Amino acid sequence: MSTTNVKGPVAPKDPTTKRPKIYFMLDDLITTANAEDGRPKEIRFLEGRIAGNVSLICPELPADIAGSIQKSADFVRLVHSIGVIMEPVSDEDRDEPMTVMLQHYGKTDRYNSGTKMTMDVLCDGAERVFSVEEFGISDEDDILGTLFLFSDNVKLKAKGTIIFYLQDGYTVPEPQLDPPIDWESEAYKHLLERSLMSMGNTTRLRRAIEKAANGEDVTIAFIGGSITQGAGAKPIESMSYAYRIYDHFRNTYAEDPEKVHLVKVGLGGTSSELGLLRYEKDVLRGGTVSPDILIIEFAVNDAGDETQGICFESLAAKAFCRQNGPAVILLFAVFMNDWNLQDRLSPIGYHYEYPMVSVLNAVTPQFAQDAEGHVLSKRQYFYDCFHPTNDGHRVMADCVNYLIEQSLAHVSDEVYYPEDACLGRVYEDVVTVYPDTLSEFGGITLSVGDFTDNDTDLQQAEKDEEHRGTPFFAGSWSRACASCEPFTVKLHCASLFFIFKDSGDPAFGPCDVVVDGQVSYEYNPLAIGWNHCKAMIAVPHGPATDHTVSIVPKSADKRFSIIAFAYTKE
Repeated sequence: MSTTNVKGPVAPKDPTTKRPKIYFMLDDLITTANAEDGRPKEIRFLEGRIAGNVSLICPELPADIAGSIQKSADFVRLVHSIGVIMEPVSDEDRDEPMTVMLQHYGKTDRYNSGTKMTMDVLCDGAERVFSVEEFGISDEDDILGTLFLFSDNVKLKAKGTIIFYLQDGYTVPEPQLDPPIDWESEAYKHLLERSLMSMGNTTRLRRAIEKAANGEDVTIAFIGGSITQGAGAKPIESMSYAYRIYDHFRNTYAEDPEKVHLVKVGLGGTSSELGLLRYEKDVLRGGTVSPDILIIEFAVNDAGDETQGICFESLAAKAFCRQNGPAVILLFAVFMNDWNLQDRLSPIGYHYEYPMVSVLNAVTPQFAQDAEGHVLSKRQYFYDCFHPTNDGHRVMADCVNYLIEQSLAHVSDEVYYPEDACLGRVYEDVVTVYPDTLSEFGGITLSVGDFTDNDTDLQQAEKDEEHRGTPFFAGSWSRACASCEPFTVKLHCASLFFIFKDSGDPAFGPCDVVVDGQVSYEYNPLAIGWNHCKAMIAVPHGPATDHTVSIVPKSADKRFSIIAFAYTKE
């Protein structure tokens, strides 16, 4: 037999001894989708998350090493080379070219002056190793900020592994891989039982199930942060906990599944303070939608609530007190550090007899491999230190589905609205004014000053069953940088909020919020560092009176965008 066509070296080299390594990603599901700004991609934000991510894969990793990788200077000191493995999920994905890019944020220009470590690979399961020296890291680099995964294929699915091989002199333990999750086990059933924090009053919940069984229209709505948006789920429109609950409900209880409707309005990095201000627009859709079930998920976002729970109660009460209002379910998600705010928020649920589900109670007691009733590890549950994987989203959905199932056997009296508040609900009747709805409101005197532009580059998220992000706001009052004239609103009110745009663009700069002639605070849109929206109180709730509030530029050439303002009349 001829061997002249056999390809390969006559004397293959001995394998290179691998260095000690840190797994930055390990068999993570990667999906790419069309992007308005060009090549299909998946984006992962890394700022403040790398230590948690690598410790998630290898909990035994020394803290001094895990905590040092984020800073660019320490990264170069620690990491010798980067290994990339992209494993195709199906034959259609095999040998697809991919580009992996680790972007360092710059010190002078956050998104443009840092090194972009670009690695071209194939989706074929082979490891390709790139020396860090090849990328020309500079003193301008500040931190590892973003991971981009590019492909020309909008439907690509791959399992990705990224390895940081360490410089000489470092040793780290190998991660221990987890066994598959046994979803049918008794231990998993006990996990679901632990999640049921309170059955509450189930009258409205059972009423929604009866409507579905009778072939009537039923709407299930979800409002919350990035977990409700679906962060970590792939694909986000069908694997998020919200979609799974909706899909289970319509296929389990509905005589006609097509008459069950989904409203999903999670928005990343935002608290119930903003959720309250956008409830009418995003959930009720200007009065065209009446949810039968409303699931509120802010327990891991509300550290940013200025009112320490009053906005959360105001939101839940705003929905609940309506005639034929929805069954309100409070869902308490969890971060990787076993934290949420359910101790602050659950008294509200008990006060109003809301059904409550605690994912913290469900999963944290069993995370340790040797824990009694162990089902899944943190690596299996968490996509990063904040968001669930597909398996984590399934756990969340199963916990809520368990509550709904148990409600069938739980008979309650008719719901009632408590006369007294728990923490406070003084913002319950807040109304929000957007640039395109200003004409609908009387008694407001508005001088836009230099804020004559319309900034439409606003925060996006995947709504309802959509795969692509869509803007949550139509426009804004944005600085034209032609003068320093302030934006001023005059009205009779008991409280006043603003919704500001955050940005990582150095073209933006701070403004003072001046209330009745006194500077209340400075708002810096660069503090968060990404395109984001944030609600802030200008006038805390008090006796209704006339107020004049101005947003005053501090620099003539710096941009600033006001998305909306909101107020209570009394």
